[in-house]
Amino acid sequence: MQEPSGSSQPEIPSGGYSSISNVQDPSNPQPRDKMESFFLGETLKYLYLLFSDDPNLLSLDTYVFNTEAHPLPIWAPA
Repeated sequence: MQEPSGSSQPEIPSGGYSSISNVQDPSNPQPRDKMESFFLGETLKYLYLLFSDDPNLLSLDTYVFNTEAHPLPIWAPA
């Protein structure tokens, strides 16, 4: 998968990350000057937790993430 503008990161000139207005034209994706709060609070948190190599961080065998990327323990069957 490649970011539409061809760069390695979907950054905007004013800083941060943004969605784009035009996915049809890779040469002019028209980034919006707005970063949604969930991008940092959820998306990057999911990626960090899922791809971390630290086995002591959080076991995906014993925790599940809710829609806000909060870890919830998996309960053993009664």
